[in-house]
Amino acid sequence: MLLELQMMISQLHKNLIAMCPMCSSSLKFKNKNSLLEHEELDLKCIRCESTYSFKNDYLNLLPLKIRKEICTRGILERKIKDKFHMGQLSKNEQDLVKGILASKYMAKQYFRNVVHPTQAAWSARSYERFEDIFIVNYLDNLLKNKQVTFIDAGSGPGRYLILLGSKISINSCKELKRNSETATLYKYDGMYDKNLCNIIGIDYSEEMTSHSTRLLKKYGLGQYLNKRIFPITGIVQNFNLNQQELDQTHKVIVCTFQTLGNQENMDLQVQLLESMKKLALPHGTIIVSVFNKKLFKDFGLKTFYGREVKQTVGEIINSKQDQNNSILRTKRGIYSKWFSKDDLEQLFKKAKISTYKIMDENSLQSVTGYEQYLKIEEQRKDVFPRAIIGVAQIGREDHLG
Repeated sequence: MLLELQMMISQLHKNLIAMCPMCSSSLKFKNKNSLLEHEELDLKCIRCESTYSFKNDYLNLLPLKIRKEICTRGILERKIKDKFHMGQLSKNEQDLVKGILASKYMAKQYFRNVVHPTQAAWSARSYERFEDIFIVNYLDNLLKNKQVTFIDAGSGPGRYLILLGSKISINSCKELKRNSETATLYKYDGMYDKNLCNIIGIDYSEEMTSHSTRLLKKYGLGQYLNKRIFPITGIVQNFNLNQQELDQTHKVIVCTFQTLGNQENMDLQVQLLESMKKLALPHGTIIVSVFNKKLFKDFGLKTFYGREVKQTVGEIINSKQDQNNSILRTKRGIYSKWFSKDDLEQLFKKAKISTYKIMDENSLQSVTGYEQYLKIEEQRKDVFPRAIIGVAQIGREDHLG
């Protein structure tokens, strides 16, 4: 038994695609024998000695001071409410903790009501379906002559891990492969199997990551966990890849379905884009999708957050000032900032992203070939008026120095 565990740990270490979030140094498993008792492994940075963990088939790379605050939810909520200083946390760290707490206890509902490809509320599903086919259409062309590492920045319950996993595995996601709506999108593709080397999901909610891991097993993708599919609990703003292992691949980093707008201040939004840019080096693509604030009052506050979505994220508690700034808040602490095309462009510029294209309803093009999943008229009517999508090409000239 011990020998088998040691072999497993050796394989995990070989496939460790992340570095220390605090100092970018290598991580090493330390208490190898503890897995026998606790089913959890500790990792330690070889430089700054920060500690992290691996359990239930996923890495938890949240910094210790963040983990401590999350474990004291009631105390933390009182500190936030009364505007007390939370230990040694910066303002950005406090905002990140608020976002993490807001997403607790909702992963299962979120997958069913907001993310599921056939069961989610149409207001969410139609938008996500367009994101799905937009990204797959991009990958279809890229994978013809490049090996790719795909990273989902804000992966939630594993939407893209499941979708792209289905395309590298014949026997996975059988119910989606049989469904007439989803069959084309979720079908096995030898080109993906050959050239899509890594599928990485990063989310700051451990509950979301844990649920995504369970779903991957449910959909028959457990064999790929920590070999080609990597669910990770972590903060995108300080996530570091093992570049030596992945530099030979073209990185595609996506941040979709308003994840950028869920960052509670502009500084965090810019930092997220800067991190995506860093992860894409030395060559890669960034794809960002956010909601158009032109529809915030008439659609966002009335239709998008309908019954199923409100059941998941909580009732809206907006102030007049929030409405004027196109910001939505809910009783569960969800924050959502909607953008104009110019707003997203300004964020790209602040992140020093130079080669990009930002598209809205006037420039988005319909994606063909997936009409069973999302009809052309549905793309134009239900998605284009509320979608803003930015695509940036990252090369060595974008190095942050």
